[in-house]
Amino acid sequence: MKRIVVAVMVGAFALSPVFAGGSQDQGKAGQGAAPYTIEVGGSTSVTPLMEMFAEDYQKAKPNIKVNINGTGSGDGIKNAGKLYQIGMSSRELTPSEQGEGLKETIVAIDGIAVILNSSNPVNDLSIEQIRNIYTGAITDWSQVSNNAKKGKIAVISREEGSGTRGAFEELVGFQGKLMAGANEFTSTGAIKASIVSNADAIGYISLGSVDDTVKTSSVGGVTASNANVVNGSYKIARPFIVLTGNNLHSESKAFVDWMLGSQGQTIVKKSWISVK
Repeated sequence: MKRIVVAVMVGAFALSPVFAGGSQDQGKAGQGAAPYTIEVGGSTSVTPLMEMFAEDYQKAKPNIKVNINGTGSGDGIKNAGKLYQIGMSSRELTPSEQGEGLKETIVAIDGIAVILNSSNPVNDLSIEQIRNIYTGAITDWSQVSNNAKKGKIAVISREEGSGTRGAFEELVGFQGKLMAGANEFTSTGAIKASIVSNADAIGYISLGSVDDTVKTSSVGGVTASNANVVNGSYKIARPFIVLTGNNLHSESKAFVDWMLGSQGQTIVKKSWISVK
C-alpha cells in the first residue's frame, strides 16, 4: 500500500504544475467577470467531494455556477473536454484512455470500505475471503463467521465501467471475475440502500461516503480509516482524479487550481486524504 500511495502522490506532483500552492490570484478569479457555468461529470464516488468544492467555490465567486453530473468514471473520462469542462474519475486511466490527450490531476486519495448490514456479526475479513466472496468461492456467511451467522451471501457490486468497481477488483485481485448473479448498482447511494435493506448483503463504497447506516469490515485486522490509508496498513485505496482537455476555459482552470490550494485541500481533509 505504501508503494501505491507514494505513486499516487508523485503523480499528483507530476500531473499538476499548480500543485504546490495553487494560484495566488484565486481569490480574485471570476469576481466582477461575466457569469460562467462549469460543467462537471463522471465518477459518483468523486461527486460528494466535488459538491463540497462547488458549494464553497460558488460562495466566494457567485458569478460562477458549477453543474455536477454523477454519471460514472467511464463517462467522465469519455466526455472530459467535450460535454464536460471537467471530468471526474475514481480510477486510473487505461493506456487507450491516456492516449486521448486528457490532463489528469489528482485532487484527493480515498479508501474503499467493505460494508455490511449493521446487524451482521462479522467484523473482519481477509483480502482472500473478500476475493472469494466476490468470485463465488465463498457463498455462505457461516464460512467466514465461525457459524455466528448463517445464510447465503448477497453480493453487491458497482456496475461495469464504474471507477470504484475497477479499483476494487484490481486491489482485491479479481478483475473480470465477478460471480454470476451479483447485484450491480450504478451509485453509492443504491449500494448503501441495498446493504441497509438486506442483512445478508456485502458491498463496497468510498470510505468518504460511509455513514452510520452501515458498518465497515476491517480488512486483515486493519480498520478502514484515513489514518490507516496514509500509513499504508489499509490496502484498498485509490486516487480521485479530475480530467481536463486542451481547450480549458480560464474559469474552469481557476476552479481546478482552487481544488489543489489550501481551501480545496481543507475540504478534502474532512473525509478524504489530502494530496498536499
